Amino acid sequence: MKIIKSNPNNVAPPIAQYHHVTIVPRDAELIVLSGQVGNDKDGILPADIETQFANALENIKSILKSEGIDVSNVFKVNFWFTESINREFFLGKWSGFHNQSPPATTLAYVTALARPEIKVEVEAWAAR
Repeated sequence: MKIIKSNPNNVAPPIAQYHHVTIVPRDAELIVLSGQVGNDKDGILPADIETQFANALENIKSILKSEGIDVSNVFKVNFWFTESINREFFLGKWSGFHNQSPPATTLAYVTALARPEIKVEVEAWAAR
């Protein structure tokens, strides 16, 4: 199965690390993850958004691994933040996650998530 990621020439290039279009083959099985928050594998939620973000990405990797797939199978990611995140930290972790092949992506700032101490939620869709 090959997921195709592209940026059409008839629109401006992406303003960040993402592709405008991701095409999933017809016969692919979809793996839809619930939004992952920044708790670690022991359930501890750090106070800062950067560590929460890093943990959320690690949680996604772990879930994908449990399904026998890796991040190259991710075709859509949504980021939800309740406060600003250090941009260099974000870009470094995000680059490391997608290995220079980012999926279609949305990033939004919201006023609140499920609990007041949660500062980030990352939703991922993958295909197998």
